[in-house]
Amino acid sequence: MSILLKSPIDALRQYVEFPSVSADSKFANGVKGAREFACARLEELGFKVNLVPTPINPIILGTRGDPSWPRLVIYGHYDVQPPDPLDLWSSDPFTAVERDGRLYGRGAADNKGPQIVHMAALARVLRDIPDYPVHITYLIEGEEEIGSPSFRGFLEEHKNNLQGDLLLVSDTGSPSPDQLVVTTGLRGLCAMEVKVFGPKQDLHSGVHGGALLNPLQALMHACSSLHDADGRVTVPGFYDAVRPPEKWEREELAKLPTTEEEYARFLGVPNFFPPPGYSSLEAIRFCPTLEFNGVGGGYQGEGSKTVIPAEAFAKITCRLVPDQKSDDIAEKVKKAIIQACPTAVRVEVEIKGGGDPYVVIPPGKPGSTGEETDLMKKAFRIAEDCIERGFGSSPIFLREGGSIPIIQDLKEVAGLDSLMIGLFTNEDNLHAPDESFHLGIMDRAIHSFESFFKELVGN
Repeated sequence: MSILLKSPIDALRQYVEFPSVSADSKFANGVKGAREFACARLEELGFKVNLVPTPINPIILGTRGDPSWPRLVIYGHYDVQPPDPLDLWSSDPFTAVERDGRLYGRGAADNKGPQIVHMAALARVLRDIPDYPVHITYLIEGEEEIGSPSFRGFLEEHKNNLQGDLLLVSDTGSPSPDQLVVTTGLRGLCAMEVKVFGPKQDLHSGVHGGALLNPLQALMHACSSLHDADGRVTVPGFYDAVRPPEKWEREELAKLPTTEEEYARFLGVPNFFPPPGYSSLEAIRFCPTLEFNGVGGGYQGEGSKTVIPAEAFAKITCRLVPDQKSDDIAEKVKKAIIQACPTAVRVEVEIKGGGDPYVVIPPGKPGSTGEETDLMKKAFRIAEDCIERGFGSSPIFLREGGSIPIIQDLKEVAGLDSLMIGLFTNEDNLHAPDESFHLGIMDRAIHSFESFFKELVGN
């Protein structure tokens, strides 16, 4: 009997224990092990599995069923974030440990747990309906945690094999184990690194101070000019293309069980600083941002070292909302930074890439086109029913603040709209120490997806 049928928790435990960190080459064997594990599970389900080479980590492409059937594409990733800092983990990040109804380990929630949910549900369906009449394509990549640099090229090369009626994804979040979210949008992303250069080397601040502009000072001036006192981005044209939220989206947000106060306590902040006209819970879904992710320069060691640094740097990312374009915003921000830096220093802005935002209007909601595929219309309706039965409450339809750029890529290249069902919560600590996956969600989700897949082929 397949481990997916016998014990999905054991399957997840084994999957987590492959240290598949894509950002660090020393984990190459763990990446390979996770990839082989995922391939083996798909082969157990009767999928024909191909490994498509990329410059970094191969993409798993699995297919089963008659191409003339309704076509479903399922996405996931087998790579995980680095486990650092190790001293903040309660147990070894790559030794799966079950306690208090959770399975702890790096990648348990992001994204190995949700993958096992889908696979275990399919295993039950294919046991009961061996000739399940849906053509399914599995895409599992190994570079998501480093920005999916190979994915767009893969899509362009294989787009004729990726045509489908719907994309199913569970790489998004929900507010609690009893309240799932169907994610209807993801913010886009653009990233850049700013470097400001002054003298040819670090200088004595007493001997030379006052004669030249400190690169750190110039950098801080440029960075501070990018926001006004209310926190709005001052870059010219930054908000020009922003699509305001629909009335129904604000109404869905009001259904969230999380209050502003609870959110503040969870984050450990005294209060919030959203843009004017938005609450904090609205801002993370409907508003674009410009964030400083790292700033440095000069002496960083213990004690004092009185130098004027030769250079300073800042790492910046922008989260984008429909209908902003990543390339356009990156160029606008770059121009604003260069103009804000005094001529007494030299500035370089390197654009590091990104991706456009994605939004899907659920069939029947105001603003929907009415041109959705039959499978998409059916899937959204069935998913809502199955989640309500499995979790005791209807899902909430919400945009999410995070970014998965390849979702928009799949829309642009393969014409696939997405059904994104969040299976992790804030308490799962994605990208942080003590990442875990809620086993109660896992169990109920397997049952819900089993019903979903079966009802998808019903009348």
